[in-house]
Amino acid sequence: MKDLKCGLKECRFNKGYSCCADCITICGNTDCESYEPLEDKRGSLFEAADEFVPANYSVDTKVKCDADCVFNKNHICVSNGITVMGEGEKEAVCLTFIKD
Repeated sequence: MKDLKCGLKECRFNKGYSCCADCITICGNTDCESYEPLEDKRGSLFEAADEFVPANYSVDTKVKCDADCVFNKNHICVSNGITVMGEGEKEAVCLTFIKD
């Protein structure tokens, strides 16, 4: 999936709000299990700098999914694109989730 948006600036895979991981896993409660915060990205004085990094759409990230979602076909996400953001107390959650 090339259209994988990530709003978690401190995640090590986030490059210009685009996920650059080879593979991510969305678990049954829609959390992104692949989220890995980097301490050097947290609280940086140059927090806006990531906004100027060009998105890398050349990465074709595989999305494994265990959620009860309409896009989950045999534990693979078949959506054209997804968005992962922080929500409430959860650090990383798939916002594209639609209950099956």
